[in-house]
Amino acid sequence: MLFSDRLTIDQPFRAQLRRAKLDKVSAVLACTGDRLAAWSRSSDTIWCRMPKGSSSVYIKRYHFPRWRQRFRGFFRGTFFKASRARNEYRTLLLMRQLGIHAVRPIAFGERRVAHFLRSCFLITEAVPDAMSLSSFIRVFSHRCHGPKAIRVRREILTSLARQIRRMHESGFVHRDLFWRNVLIRSLPDGLFEFHFLDASVGKRIRMQQWRQDSIVRDIAAMGVLAPEFCTKAEQLRFLQAYLETDRLRAEDRRWLREVQRHSTSLRESELRRLARGSVFNPPIWESAGAQS
Repeated sequence: MLFSDRLTIDQPFRAQLRRAKLDKVSAVLACTGDRLAAWSRSSDTIWCRMPKGSSSVYIKRYHFPRWRQRFRGFFRGTFFKASRARNEYRTLLLMRQLGIHAVRPIAFGERRVAHFLRSCFLITEAVPDAMSLSSFIRVFSHRCHGPKAIRVRREILTSLARQIRRMHESGFVHRDLFWRNVLIRSLPDGLFEFHFLDASVGKRIRMQQWRQDSIVRDIAAMGVLAPEFCTKAEQLRFLQAYLETDRLRAEDRRWLREVQRHSTSLRESELRRLARGSVFNPPIWESAGAQS
């Protein structure tokens, strides 16, 4: 059977991946890593510590072992077009070029059989001491209470709203902006920073009307888990910070109702997905958490 491999590595990381023996498609597909970070029926994500240093990477792999899966991918365009891993590699590079805080893509690879996609993967640089925002909710709710909890929630929501607004102002829409796809990291000054990931369907849209529909979905995805983390008043402050206004106008309220409608429709499926397991949770957060 005719196999063909493709591997693209960002120049600064070639020597590092070679030392880690991750400079071949077959080696990446066979790698077991140091820790399993996420798993589904068609994908897995592993965390790997790099040799001779404290840096680490995440490898997200997509597998299509059966021919019916490969034919399904054919009709979705993977036969003639890029794989999901290649799309996300390009999208993350674009986000970073636009000044958006996105995880750094290191490499992507594809294995094809008779040009049908068999497997693909994306390697990204790990953000030290970061965890997914969806998992942060669970840690935070057990570790931080009282006035400090209120202050921390407001800081997180305001900073996140402003960062998402800057992303949208650049013309980019993520289109899968759930809390599991946002990493949060605590800074020494008590503030927080965020990094976006899993942006394979994101793109830069220049037409304002077309972009607006995707913006509604982005904000709606942000609202899916909001009730588990903050009050309705704090959710409103998030929207005000995003809209850069102290008082919602009539058109803002109409927009908000559309966001809420989409958020409700997305909630059930997202909760089911999160129930299958958490993602991107370095062990340090298990002990440090949100310091109270």
